[in-house]
Amino acid sequence: MATKQEFLNFINNKTCNKFSFIRLKQVFFDATKNCCMIQFIYPSDKVLSELDKSEIENAVKEYITAPCSVNVRINKSFVEVPLILEQTKNFLSKNNPIVAQALSDEDYEISLLFPVEIIIKMEQSLVDYFEKNDIARRLENDLKQNFCTEFDIKTKVVIKEINSEQMLADRLQAIRLKSDLDSLVAQSHDKYFVKNKKVIVGKEISLSPRYINTVKKEYDSCVLGGMICFLAEKTFKRKKSKPNEQGEEEYIEKPRFTFQLKDETGSMNCVVFPSKEAYHKMHLLSNGNTVVVEGKIQKWNGSFDMVVKKISLCDLPDKNEVVTIASQDEIVDYRYVRPQKYTSERQTSLFFERKLSEQVERGKFVVYDLETTGVDPAKDEIIEIGALKIENGEFSEFWTTLVKPSRPIPPDATKVNRITNDMVAHCYNISQIISDFYLFCKDCTIVGYNSNAFDNLFLQKAGNNSKISFDNPVLDVFLMAKQKLKGLKNYKLGTVAKYLDVNLIDAHRALNDVIATAEVFLKLY
Repeated sequence: MATKQEFLNFINNKTCNKFSFIRLKQVFFDATKNCCMIQFIYPSDKVLSELDKSEIENAVKEYITAPCSVNVRINKSFVEVPLILEQTKNFLSKNNPIVAQALSDEDYEISLLFPVEIIIKMEQSLVDYFEKNDIARRLENDLKQNFCTEFDIKTKVVIKEINSEQMLADRLQAIRLKSDLDSLVAQSHDKYFVKNKKVIVGKEISLSPRYINTVKKEYDSCVLGGMICFLAEKTFKRKKSKPNEQGEEEYIEKPRFTFQLKDETGSMNCVVFPSKEAYHKMHLLSNGNTVVVEGKIQKWNGSFDMVVKKISLCDLPDKNEVVTIASQDEIVDYRYVRPQKYTSERQTSLFFERKLSEQVERGKFVVYDLETTGVDPAKDEIIEIGALKIENGEFSEFWTTLVKPSRPIPPDATKVNRITNDMVAHCYNISQIISDFYLFCKDCTIVGYNSNAFDNLFLQKAGNNSKISFDNPVLDVFLMAKQKLKGLKNYKLGTVAKYLDVNLIDAHRALNDVIATAEVFLKLY
């Protein structure tokens, strides 16, 4: 297998070193089109004619002997501050979110000298983290890959001023968020699933309803479901903001709607104060409709009532289906953590000819990895899940979340995965998000690294506790590597990834390990 430098040397020899300033930005093989795509970049102060580009392309095609089409792109690289800043922030967000989240645009100083100098201003603790994880070198390599110049990354220790008002606002926000989580995210046994939601008033309700009899206190926001009874339109008087010319207070009549919401566990009185738009939509509702509603729970005359902000028609489970824990057949929509589209293009090593098996090209796989509080599934807990879906040989979606354990994370675990108690303090617990992960894995083969001896045991336990069975086919890439790669000094993911020329960045964070595992899987399967 050729190296990047060997390939560039071949191009330079064939073109008599006329284009030694060009750089290879990316190379990847599209198995679905049997096409090898190569992109070069060159400095903005250089000029390449169409004849020059044709000469480079001919040298590339002479080098590649594989039976595939070759698509060569040669683009000018513009070295501008906004572009460099954007690429720097993208790199840190993807690979070192702890650093990225602590920085604003004002913390970057970029000077377009040679080499381009980037000074990143951080507090001492972040500087130590930056140096410990060799982030400057990795960032320089990434920038060189995207711009035709050299870079010098430096850090500068700063002591950021503490804004007491902002600290108070942040603290109040944290308290509010925790209150919202307490109210919006009830334990999974308080929740059930609804189907075929159709918005009537307000915006879409993203969370599933809880049972009415679980409402034991006031909430700023709560989601309930049930059947509408005793729907009535009424009016109330609201005092105008200003008195009339005679100095007398005046009142205007405003509409309101009241109804009783009933589910299998109880009932609750509800009131809607509609806007002009919502007023007409309220007439689409009638007694007997089954709905899911979201609003504020208040205690009035000794009982709890709801001031409704959002209403959607829906299909509720039949009476016999309303169970304390929803069956996995009812899991048809994501409640808390949704997948995201995977948009980054994979880059193989130089001209690696990826020949995917028919099973991979036609199959659906979820490659996943867990971070936990320890190594014993009987007592330790999941604190992070990262997963990547492969469909038709391509990365299609990823699903990732931190998870709040029932007990504090031990310091030894934090040393390995760098997940702290503060990071998970306002996250969902495993019983809340396990159904979402089940839905992401549905109809897929589940793939992990050393997962038979570790990850799968934790996953099965989490599923069993919520009456969800992960009975998918499973593959362990660790066992595949031991079978197909003889003679390695060990079979840790990092060792195998390096042997197969797969880049493993920021190991021991779930999603980073998953991407590397997926690449190794595609090369071995």
